[in-house]
Amino acid sequence: MVQEKYPLAQFRHIVERVDQGSLLHRSRHWIGNDDTDRNYLITLPRDEDPIYVELSWKRTAEARPEFVGIFKFFIAALLSENYIRQCGAGNVRLRIVHCPDGVLYIQTKSGKPALAIGELRAITR
Repeated sequence: MVQEKYPLAQFRHIVERVDQGSLLHRSRHWIGNDDTDRNYLITLPRDEDPIYVELSWKRTAEARPEFVGIFKFFIAALLSENYIRQCGAGNVRLRIVHCPDGVLYIQTKSGKPALAIGELRAITR
């Protein structure tokens, strides 16, 4: 079994990787796509905390999704540390971006603090 680098242990109060078999029935299933500006944006209810997410990513719209991991996102902590932003009265906006270094980050917008949560495997040719 491969040991994942991200998210780093010091951020487990904000986001943590969850065992694949334990929460699939409770998790949301998200698929990001590099063809959509390398981001995945979603508005979530602020009071749904924590949120469990099974995250996959596609390098192109036609590509097969690559499994990244299952995560537990702590909404209040992400908001208080400015990794996500308030969006309306009872909602937050969460953005996941796939950067050229291969790492997936939670970040409100470019140039703002970014929290690494996972990475895609390098393409082998």
